[in-house]
Amino acid sequence: MKSRRAYLIEPGRVELSEVQVEIAPDELLIQVEACGLCTWELNHFHGRMGQGPLSLGHEWSGRVVAAGRDTKGFEEGDLVTGLPNSLTGFSDYMAVKAASTFKVAPHIDPKHALGEPLKCVVTVLRGAAPEAGDFGVVMGAGPMGLWAIQALAGRLLSGLIAIDIDERKLALAASFGATHTINARDGGAVEAVRSITGGHMADFVIEGTGTTSVINDCIGLLKARRGRLVFMSAYKSAGNIDMEAVITKSIEMRATHPGYSLNESDDQRRAVCLINNGVFQMNDIITHQFSLEQIQTAFESLDKRPPGYFKGIVVPGASSL
Repeated sequence: MKSRRAYLIEPGRVELSEVQVEIAPDELLIQVEACGLCTWELNHFHGRMGQGPLSLGHEWSGRVVAAGRDTKGFEEGDLVTGLPNSLTGFSDYMAVKAASTFKVAPHIDPKHALGEPLKCVVTVLRGAAPEAGDFGVVMGAGPMGLWAIQALAGRLLSGLIAIDIDERKLALAASFGATHTINARDGGAVEAVRSITGGHMADFVIEGTGTTSVINDCIGLLKARRGRLVFMSAYKSAGNIDMEAVITKSIEMRATHPGYSLNESDDQRRAVCLINNGVFQMNDIITHQFSLEQIQTAFESLDKRPPGYFKGIVVPGASSL
């Protein structure tokens, strides 16, 4: 099957090339419906990771076109998503391992079935390990933070607190189930959490800003003993972590990146379950859509974040919003 595919030719330049896609006996041929733009891939775009020409794209959803002879349970037309066996999501067609691919319910919009980042959210949730009556804090209401809030919302927790510096994001957090919101620009987050929790403080804090200077703030929000500090973001440096406070509070620090997962495939399965159950809502999070021909503009938008940009996706053949 002939396909267009995006390649990073050199730092800052992405182009389309024509490739021939073939599947192995244990693979599925997928027509890509959508592929999310991820900040992690800015490492490639800026030349910090990998060397061109390099294909990209891992937050994919699509439909089965053909199945290898050793695969089972998939039919032509099935809507699927799954783990990225390779970075080839910015394509018309791609080959994926059937073993790491999962069916999405037919009523789900393919643009809302971006399996990989939601798998990461599940890994974060398993690290946060929410218990009945916990107070939870999500620091940073970006897409990942908001998806975490959506999954945590409900009747399990005593309170779910979102902290950010953007009132628009805080409003979204409240609409998705946060019981309280705090604008960190106003200062006083520690006292606000103390008031909300009646002095108990947070049982867990999910750090989603990627800013090392915020880590000590998160430590200050945790309860006096064995609170869970969950690192959802990546960091360029360690920063100056207040180790005295870490030791005094016996904080459990959990880096919930893919390596934290005991079984990424099972985390993906769980994420697809939540997708199918309608837990993850995308309409107010996905703000920009690009066609495959607009892949250069798509990455420039991801990098520069024009006004109103929150989450972008590439839809082969579609026009921009």
